[in-house]
Amino acid sequence: MAGFKRKRDSSSEKGKKDKPVSSGDSSSESRSKPANSSILQLDNETSFPRGGASVLTPLEYKEVVNEAKRDALFTESKAKPEKKQTKQAARSKSKLSKKSKKTANADDDDEGSVPISHFSYKSVVEGTIVFGRISEINTLDLAVSLPNCLTGYVPITSISDSLSERLDKLDEVDEDNKSVAQESFPDLLDFYTVGQWVRARVTSITNDSSSKKKKRIELSLRPQDVNGGLGADGFVKGSVIQTVVTSWEDHGIAMDLGIEDFTGFLPLGAYNPETEFMEGQTVLCTVTSKKDRVFQLAMHQASPKALDKFPSVQAILPGNLANVLITDVLENGVTGKLMGVLNVTSDLMHSSLSQNERLANEFTIAKTRPARILYTIPSSPPTVAVTFLPHAVDFNKTSAEQENPLEKLPLGFTVEEAKVSAVSPSLGIFCDVGVEGVRGFAHISRLSDSRVDKVDPSSGDYQLHSTHKARITGFSFVDNLFVLSLQESIIDQPFLRVDDIPVGKVIKGSVVRLFAQGVIVKLSEGINGLVPTAHMADVQLHFPERKFKEGLPVKCRVLAVDSDRKRVLLTLKKSLLNSDLPIIDSYESVQPGAKAVGVFARILNTGAVVEFYNHVRGFLPTAEMSEAYIQDARDHFKVGQTVSVTVVNCDPETRKMRLSCREQNWTNERSQRFTDLEVGSVVSGAVSQKTENSVIVDLGNSVNGVIQVGHLSDGDAKKCQKILSKIRATTKLSEVLVLRKDLEKRIVFLTLKQSLIDAAKAGMLPKTLSDLKEGVKYAGFVKNITEFGVFIEFANGVTALAPKAYLSENYVPLPAALFKPFQSLTCVCFSIDMEKERALVSLKPLDKVNEKVDEITESKYVVIEPVDESITKAYDYTTGKLTWGVISSVKATQLNIDLAKNVHGRVDVSEAFDNFEDISDPSKPFSTFKKGDKIQVRVLGTHDAKNHKFLPISHRVSPRQFLELSIKPSVMKQTEFSGEALTFKKGDTCIAFVNNTTPECIWVSVGSNLRGRIAALDASNDLETLNSITEKFPVGSAIQCTVLSSGEILTLSAMEHVVDYETISAGDKLLGRISNINDMGMIVQLPGALSGRVSRTDVSDDFETSPNSLFSRNQFVRVYVLSVDVPNRKIALSTRASHFEEGKEIKDPEIKSFEDVEMNRVYRGFVTNVADTGLFVTLGRNVVGRVKIAELFDSFIKEWKPHFQVSQLVKAKVVHVDQEKKRIELSLKPSRVSSKEASAKEFSEIEVGSNVDGTVIRCEDFGVLIRLDGTDNIVGLCHKSEIADTTVNDVTKLYSAGDKVRAHVLSVDPEKRRVALGLKSSYFDADSDVDMYESGAEEDLESSADEEEDSDEAMDESAEEEVNSDSESESSDEEKEDAKGLEAAGFDWKADSTVFDKEASADSSDEDSDAEDGPQRKKKKNVKDDDEERDLDDAPQGPADFERKLLSEPNSSLLWIGYMAYHLGLNEIDKSREIGQRALKAINFREEEEKLNVWVALLNLEVAYGNEETLDKTFKEACHFYDELVVYERLCGILIKQQRLDLAKEYMERMVKRFSQIASVWLNYATFLMSNDDAEAARGLLQRSLQSLPKKDHVSTIEKFALLEFKQGDPERGRTIFEGLLSNYPKRLDLWNVLLDMEIKQGDVSIVRRLFQRLLANKLSLKKAKFVFKKWLLFEKDHGTPEGVEDVKQRAAEYVEQHQSDE
Repeated sequence: MAGFKRKRDSSSEKGKKDKPVSSGDSSSESRSKPANSSILQLDNETSFPRGGASVLTPLEYKEVVNEAKRDALFTESKAKPEKKQTKQAARSKSKLSKKSKKTANADDDDEGSVPISHFSYKSVVEGTIVFGRISEINTLDLAVSLPNCLTGYVPITSISDSLSERLDKLDEVDEDNKSVAQESFPDLLDFYTVGQWVRARVTSITNDSSSKKKKRIELSLRPQDVNGGLGADGFVKGSVIQTVVTSWEDHGIAMDLGIEDFTGFLPLGAYNPETEFMEGQTVLCTVTSKKDRVFQLAMHQASPKALDKFPSVQAILPGNLANVLITDVLENGVTGKLMGVLNVTSDLMHSSLSQNERLANEFTIAKTRPARILYTIPSSPPTVAVTFLPHAVDFNKTSAEQENPLEKLPLGFTVEEAKVSAVSPSLGIFCDVGVEGVRGFAHISRLSDSRVDKVDPSSGDYQLHSTHKARITGFSFVDNLFVLSLQESIIDQPFLRVDDIPVGKVIKGSVVRLFAQGVIVKLSEGINGLVPTAHMADVQLHFPERKFKEGLPVKCRVLAVDSDRKRVLLTLKKSLLNSDLPIIDSYESVQPGAKAVGVFARILNTGAVVEFYNHVRGFLPTAEMSEAYIQDARDHFKVGQTVSVTVVNCDPETRKMRLSCREQNWTNERSQRFTDLEVGSVVSGAVSQKTENSVIVDLGNSVNGVIQVGHLSDGDAKKCQKILSKIRATTKLSEVLVLRKDLEKRIVFLTLKQSLIDAAKAGMLPKTLSDLKEGVKYAGFVKNITEFGVFIEFANGVTALAPKAYLSENYVPLPAALFKPFQSLTCVCFSIDMEKERALVSLKPLDKVNEKVDEITESKYVVIEPVDESITKAYDYTTGKLTWGVISSVKATQLNIDLAKNVHGRVDVSEAFDNFEDISDPSKPFSTFKKGDKIQVRVLGTHDAKNHKFLPISHRVSPRQFLELSIKPSVMKQTEFSGEALTFKKGDTCIAFVNNTTPECIWVSVGSNLRGRIAALDASNDLETLNSITEKFPVGSAIQCTVLSSGEILTLSAMEHVVDYETISAGDKLLGRISNINDMGMIVQLPGALSGRVSRTDVSDDFETSPNSLFSRNQFVRVYVLSVDVPNRKIALSTRASHFEEGKEIKDPEIKSFEDVEMNRVYRGFVTNVADTGLFVTLGRNVVGRVKIAELFDSFIKEWKPHFQVSQLVKAKVVHVDQEKKRIELSLKPSRVSSKEASAKEFSEIEVGSNVDGTVIRCEDFGVLIRLDGTDNIVGLCHKSEIADTTVNDVTKLYSAGDKVRAHVLSVDPEKRRVALGLKSSYFDADSDVDMYESGAEEDLESSADEEEDSDEAMDESAEEEVNSDSESESSDEEKEDAKGLEAAGFDWKADSTVFDKEASADSSDEDSDAEDGPQRKKKKNVKDDDEERDLDDAPQGPADFERKLLSEPNSSLLWIGYMAYHLGLNEIDKSREIGQRALKAINFREEEEKLNVWVALLNLEVAYGNEETLDKTFKEACHFYDELVVYERLCGILIKQQRLDLAKEYMERMVKRFSQIASVWLNYATFLMSNDDAEAARGLLQRSLQSLPKKDHVSTIEKFALLEFKQGDPERGRTIFEGLLSNYPKRLDLWNVLLDMEIKQGDVSIVRRLFQRLLANKLSLKKAKFVFKKWLLFEKDHGTPEGVEDVKQRAAEYVEQHQSDE
């Protein structure tokens, strides 16, 4: 624009030389017009082609000013003659104009200068773009500091679109998960920092809700709003642009610019690496370069360069650094020009930090100065303001990290002496507040409580260098000024904002109003607080309106302050107001032992929640509420009641605090007193408190004890209550027994029972279990009463049991009827078990205690007639004791030994032999021992019959106990018995003895305490032995074994050679057991805990034989090892008889690889998948062929899928074998498969004039379509004029679909594949077997064809469409396969294939076909319609009809389900279930699909009418009888259709755990989660699936998850996943191809082009490169531009040339 300006000036200068200027000169007028038009062009022109490379010289500027003055004079002189005025009017007008001129230019001395723009509520309009700094970060908005001490607010919804989308998703989250989602949502504090610069756009200016007089400026930070709506051309190198973080890449950060088809990229080195970015965050960046629709950006530059030119006026945006030509220096600011054309201004605040008198010294007219664009106000031309302040000119993001001036002088601080440094008469005063580089500013309205119209810098109260007391009310980050107030009301005000109010402070206020939720109290100007209803008083007020009147002064205390919501909660409770205890306002400040006053917020039966200040809460357990026992806290306290508590402990991290009302301040004296109180001691005290069921006793030094009401006397409950009523608070208690102490809670329990006190004095009160002695009499009390006895308690919690038989000499049927809690009694101890820590006592009355006790205790240890005479008592048998015994009986697994008449033991078979060779008869190891033999044995311990183990002897042995013995030679030889347990490791040999056998395994005993398990397959390699394992391995027999794995139970093998993956090899013949069997093969368990799979093609040499007919589950079979995959732990097996018997007939040969497949040979195979593109048939274990739809039938069948099902046996002919790609193409066409039929005719073989046979496939108004027999699906057309020799009006009356006809060939067109046929009787001989019609005059064929030319063409097209339908459907199916994405075969997510929907889907398909055939189809009514009506009439109408039908068709699932539906219609749910169970029993076991239909119907029934329990039961039964995966998929489909999504998710989770090795299960689950807005959970499945799936499935699984992101999730995440794949597999062209297809669908042309360029940058073969270029060219033709097409062609030519030169 500088050049444009100089051109105008030169022309003006030339005009001056040629002709003098005068008011009436027309040349002057003409010269003025270009100047005016150039100014107007500022709004219309958006580009400056000549730029602004140079600036005006001082001489040029002077000429510009002079010319402007002449233009103004000329305008005035020209305006005078336009209107006729009187002299008086002219004078008045002159006066008026002078007056207005003075007013308008009060601050301007030069009448031609530009007025200084001030940023104020009056000047700001919507659309204003401003440069600001963040001053406050709240939860839901940002406060932005604006010029001239104003503030704007950015709602969280106006920051960026991506952040708004995350908020919208947060609203869609259900209530159960909303709290978790809210916690995961980032805080704005993570996005921004105080002082950060932003570019904002004014969206609205409204009245503030808090004050109608205050204005509120709403802002937006969206790039599309603040970047001026410019295109890419609006930004040049050095331009400042606002961006939004979208994603993190390997080398930097991707940014959204708000410009269509353009993105930004922030490289790693262009920002501070310590800076953290968040998705959705806005960032100011500088443009460094622009290439290929990508802006290269930088966060900050060391020395930013000011711009001399802008692409357009609209490109002059706030934040840009520009060179400004100074045109004038005024008292209140500076004016200048941008690019020599656009006027800009800078007010006093942004011109200099010094005083205004020095502006002329700082700025030189006609000199350029760098300045930052501050704001632009939309007008014509736009109003632009700049700032010269250093902190703005040198702006970068690090400025936000500089020291905040508010840290030196916080808000609310009072400056005692603020010195006036500058005065603006119309604005206010600038003051020095003592902070270097930062001044204070007091607006003229804030100088005094009274009105101040004007201030004078040389006189008055506010003249220069005067000092004043001021208070800081704010800080303007943009102006770098403290906002001051000199008003006394503000200086004396206690609080300026809510944040200034300290929690817990007692303050004064006045009542504003009373409403239902509480009382509003005015605290200071503009700040109110709320007193909730519960905090109006310590007691509930029934008439609060009588107490709280408007204007009533009150004293209150601050409960909580919410800075985000600007709310203050107060309390008027006197107990809180007058409390001197410290307040608790945070968890971090709490110290254990601190005392405080709180309020009950919630009361539970287990305790109460106490709330303190600032919403800090703690839990007060019931046990800590009082020294006395409290059963239910709700009976003693109320919500809102104040309570004094002591903090027991506090965890700030978990925000949990435990409280207590009991005294927690334990001094040394008090602690010592508590320690000195010994359990069992008798002390004295005084009653300090009495409750309903206890007495509190002061024991000295503030230690209290509790006496429960039952412990006040040895008497009954009535007597105890009577004593309680007589006790007073000052009652002295001389003798009180310390019964027990709770050390954790520091509670002392006392008793007044005289029996216990006397026993304690006599030293007969047990305090530990060891204090009890058998046969001694003790005093105690009843603790608990059960059906089997009474528990007696002594001191210190020691308890003994009095069994029911020992309660009385008489029978006691119900102990609770005879005894009561706390009842005093005496008992005698007769048994103590120290190991189990229990004791038994007797309550029977005993006359002679000592004698009876001896009788009780010693009688049970007496040994009668011991074999070893040295034994006198039973407890003489100790561990390791050598003794003698007599064999009482010989069992298979043990010897029963009599040690005495009343003491018995046993020798386990594993404790009899050290070596296998020592056993004479392994089937009967104890055959050498006989009953009555006396043998020496060693005692091992006592036998635990429950766990079949022995326990070491740790206490006295009684005769009732059974002893575990050993006769092993190695054990008997030990001089000192060690008692060490047997230990084994893998590979060790041992002797095992059979305990019991099952078809699956043999359980054995290796030692007295050690058991083992031998799998049946590890027991023998003889099939006959395994089939009779119980007979071959009798109980007690000995087996020599090898340890496979150790643990609590050993895994053993009786085989000589242990089988594992390393030792097994292809060709081995093994024994196995079938663990699972279905139509697709078998799973066989092998020796060594291995397993293998028998494919369906390897089950038998005859495929017609099903696995279930040859084998059954758990059957032992011989298998042949085909292959072993050691890394993946997979073994392929075969049960073909040809592997075991030579010369066996092989009906279906074994196909091991693709090389075994021969062209044109017919094989039999099994259908493995029925896909949209055709069938997949397995011919061998690893050989699968594809059958295209066109190769399924000789004739076209639209609905072909019902003809096939998985595992169906088919006969197929090999038509193509691709050895390189390992692909086999098959055909199921009978014409190809059957060798008896002649080969199909081609078009060339059909002769004109011949007669051919065919079948009518369709009848139309124009004729009949006939498929010719013996051809490859050739269809011919017989025009209706060729049907009969007479005129035929309605073709359908003569022919219908399916009719067999003979036709005469009229013409053949091989190119168009058209055959014209005739059915006229005149075309055939008299002997023809086709019916003839009586014909009239024969029409000429050619004339007929000419007459019907138009209709023939239409008919031919229809016929051609019919003929080509197979190929078209095939190609469309292939396309669908690509588009199908993540759908797994056999899984219907919408459950449309459920049995209950079959009838409806059939009806809908009929309706669709009718709609497709058009209205004429509806007019047809033939014999088939009548048949259908008859079928409807024969439909079952009741139970009798259904039963009659089922007798003839018992395998029809449709009938059974209809029967179920009939009962459902009558609301007979149980009857419907019963019918379903009948159906499962009645349908033949071979009809698996029919049974599956019934199972699905039952699942549908349970989903609709049952509960989760019945559904799960039915589901498990279905899984037991059918393929589990199929049942899982069907059930999930039903649940999704019924919108039972939570239950569907539960079953899917179970499914992925059950079938974690199947990739489609994971993909289906992920698709379901994505479809139900649970993208994060779906993404988490990827890592889980990769941990479970084989490595060969990882790439395809990752690829499909990426596709899922593109289709239903986040395309950006999908791109990231693909980039990871391509980095690992850069040469996988299929991955590139899929990614290209997805990006093409996304529609971003630039991304697709970059992908093609990246792909071609790899080293590709010429063939692959040709494919890529062809795809790129097609893309440019469809979505690109002609230039793009030419570019691709040029690149292709260069690539070929380069490839040839390399060769």
